[in-house]
Amino acid sequence: MVEYANRDFYENKFYGEIIPEKAFPGMILKASIFVKFLTFARVDDMTEIPEEVSLATCAVADVMYQDRMRKDDAGREIASENNDGYSVSFVTSQSKTIGTVEHRCQKAAYPYLAHTGLLYRGVRAL
Repeated sequence: MVEYANRDFYENKFYGEIIPEKAFPGMILKASIFVKFLTFARVDDMTEIPEEVSLATCAVADVMYQDRMRKDDAGREIASENNDGYSVSFVTSQSKTIGTVEHRCQKAAYPYLAHTGLLYRGVRAL
């Protein structure tokens, strides 16, 4: 699997600051797989990865990392936390979140990929 962005691109072109260096390889791999899915693997046919694809991959990686940080060790999403008397509230229904992580990833990638033709679901005539 080709990763569509690297750490240098993330920091110096996307100006990302959220994902720590240790977690970056796993997040960028998962984000690349997601972008590959969104673009119907059309990027793999290209000789060079377009900058828009790398930017979309970084945006998706940020969303995925933030989603991972919002969950506790059991995978439950934390709605609020208080450390005075140690109190944690968990999200109990999907309506309280801003959508699924897949939906948030699609929303993050869309501005970068919208005008590339990579999201086109139809068949192109040869």
